[in-house]
Amino acid sequence: MTTDQLSFKTRPAGRKWFVGAVRCVLPLLMAWVALPASAHNNNAYVANEVDNTVSVINTVTNAITATVPVGTNPSGIAVSPNGASVYVANFSSNNISVINAATNTVAATVAVGSSPDSVAVSPNGADVYVANSNANTVSVIDTASNAVVATVPVGNSPNSVAISPDGTHVYVANTSDNTVSVIATATNTVTATVPVGNSPFSVVVSATGARVYAANFGDGTVSIISTGSNTVTATVPAGSGSYAVAINSDGARVYVANYNANSVSILSAASNSLIATVLVGVSPDAIAVAHNCGLVYVANANSNTVSVINPSTQAVVATVNVGNVPAAVATQPTY
Repeated sequence: MTTDQLSFKTRPAGRKWFVGAVRCVLPLLMAWVALPASAHNNNAYVANEVDNTVSVINTVTNAITATVPVGTNPSGIAVSPNGASVYVANFSSNNISVINAATNTVAATVAVGSSPDSVAVSPNGADVYVANSNANTVSVIDTASNAVVATVPVGNSPNSVAISPDGTHVYVANTSDNTVSVIATATNTVTATVPVGNSPFSVVVSATGARVYAANFGDGTVSIISTGSNTVTATVPAGSGSYAVAINSDGARVYVANYNANSVSILSAASNSLIATVLVGVSPDAIAVAHNCGLVYVANANSNTVSVINPSTQAVVATVNVGNVPAAVATQPTY
């Protein structure tokens, strides 16, 4: 990081910010082949915040197959459940770029609230939820019309959003409030606010929907929320600057990107304990699991790389050069 770079995002004090397997062997479609509506999308998508682009990584070869220009300072990204669309939150242009995954081109741009920082797609693909970090709101986009149909007030500095597997609830990490807002999607209203750790920057919902994991940057922990009671049932130490969290498809492993420690903590969901720590690039700030093969993709903001972790060996098996300041990474979900 250089001292003359600006900070695009609202961050806790002390966070250094840049502007701002097993090998897969399934017979998967290559990235340059058009994706039908029900296709498996075997790509990882990386939002490069300074370049205003999205890098497309083929998870079979771990090679860049496309670079897509988007809006200004993309900082959040999500893939639709059918793999056909990719939604990119552009922090400084206050909009969402909708990428057609078959052509790797932007098909639509949707205006949202101030400083969108995170995005998630409902399990049925009908709605997109956007955390607007400087507006303290969540925008709800109807994917059929690519129009905002609701705006939900939440806590202070919402920086991450995740959806339950049944689509009934949305969970929002409010970094400056140290809380998680729970939105009922039937009414688009907040039904609960859950206190968590210091400066939660990321949330993810377990495969069963029974738990929500919140990565707390300020105290290097993960808060585990019971969705039945909307209370924290455990707090698990991870690494310094726990910044992003992801979970594998069977819900057995939780992966935490530790920004200050340049590492990923692997947690057991059954015992809420640390299994392993894997060193990655500099300032890991986003993480996703490729559910077609289980590989874990970690965006390293200050290395301009993505580390690829084999979950079986718990080791980095590839390092992919991407754009300038990779701030988010996403793969096709398995709801």
